[in-house]
Amino acid sequence: MQPATTLQDLHKQASQLSQLLTFTEVCNLLRKSRSGVYKLMAADPTFPRAIKDGEARSARAFFVAEEVAAWQQSKLAARGAA
Repeated sequence: MQPATTLQDLHKQASQLSQLLTFTEVCNLLRKSRSGVYKLMAADPTFPRAIKDGEARSARAFFVAEEVAAWQQSKLAARGAA
């Protein structure tokens, strides 16, 4: 892959990347506390896995926005089917 040479090329490449949400943004999106999201992660195996920004235990965690949205839509669909 060749390096981007124009601003339009950079925008095109950036638009193809997945949007990442911080742990705090996921908490706000789901209207849950940090401990509530941790409980959800432990209890629901279908909840998206976080991407750690490093090996340290204290490294920031990010979530792929599309995965969180798909998880939320599947929960809404399951509610409607029940």
